[in-house]
Amino acid sequence: MPGDPSNLLTGILAQFGEQSRPFVEIAILVVLAGAAVATALNPILEFIDRMRRFGRWLWRSIPSIVRKLFGGRPPTPLPPAEPNRVIPNETTIWELYAPQQPIFPNSNGIPIITVANNKGGVAKTTIAANLAVYFRDRFQKPVLLIDFDYQGSLSQTIRGEAGYTEPDITADILISAPSAAINPALYAREMRRELENVFIYPTTYPFATIENNLMADWLRSEGGDLMYRLCALLRQPAYQEKYCAVLIDCPPRLTTGSINALCASTHLLVPTTLDDMSAQAAEYFLSQISRMSQAETRPVFPKLKVIGIVPSIVYRDGDTLLGEIRTRERLVRYGSSFWRRDDFVLTGASIPRTADISNYAGAGVAYVRKPRARQIFEKLGKEVEKRL
Repeated sequence: MPGDPSNLLTGILAQFGEQSRPFVEIAILVVLAGAAVATALNPILEFIDRMRRFGRWLWRSIPSIVRKLFGGRPPTPLPPAEPNRVIPNETTIWELYAPQQPIFPNSNGIPIITVANNKGGVAKTTIAANLAVYFRDRFQKPVLLIDFDYQGSLSQTIRGEAGYTEPDITADILISAPSAAINPALYAREMRRELENVFIYPTTYPFATIENNLMADWLRSEGGDLMYRLCALLRQPAYQEKYCAVLIDCPPRLTTGSINALCASTHLLVPTTLDDMSAQAAEYFLSQISRMSQAETRPVFPKLKVIGIVPSIVYRDGDTLLGEIRTRERLVRYGSSFWRRDDFVLTGASIPRTADISNYAGAGVAYVRKPRARQIFEKLGKEVEKRL
């Protein structure tokens, strides 16, 4: 019968002569016997190996077990603590040299919203650009953007969507000393294509040096209006009557441009990603804002209102990843305890991590490209409107 082991063995033996056949038979028997023995011994060998590994673990663990059961040598004492170090005063130069009489935004004027945080990579630029287009469509009126981040991300985003590729800078005019020869309102660049009625004061890398020089001159002069130059401009009818809103994108630090933005703004929106490091940065930044706006002697921007924290670049809706859920709960507790507000985190208007938005970061405005992105920023825009 085909496949019969006896037939297979007979076939193998037939290949050898009469004299060598007994030795082949013996070799085959030895192999078969060895296989049978190995099969039988395999469970025993596995058990022995497990016992060997357990013994090694037990031998290494005996000292710690003995210490726990009977006590052992006392722990090594910690090195002597360093003397208590006094943390240097973190009061900013803007607080130290703030004018006694600040300039305030118009009480019944258009909303001027600064989008800021002391941490980069949290979608400040993306939110500012897309919210601007939302306000334009919502009020059917021109909207103004100001880019105070010398890297020019907002400028690249807006100008790229409008088809402009060469760098441009006019944002410095807004914080420079007034000049009778220059009308700052004329230097707002008007966009085109899908961004008609969107105006922007763009910036690029030289802006950082301009800011530093302006601050140095201000400190040497021991006073002046540097902090409120933007506020003085945006109070004028040329801005209040033409635009429905102003949105300002700031770098992750309190630069000359940033302090002008905060002093000129009616509202502040703070984006953050939902991780512990970003949450800590947002809380610290907002604590600075609170201190600077509520100082008893020289409040820097006492009229500034905080819209709240908007979670950004979250997975889906921010209700999936455990780490994001914990961070959001932490921020909600912070808003409730420090700001006395249960709605401080815009949980219903989070910006999700989606290709419909990220594919256009720094190169275009997702609001005018993708319906899904439009829905996301419409939801955020409506939530922001409620708090203005």
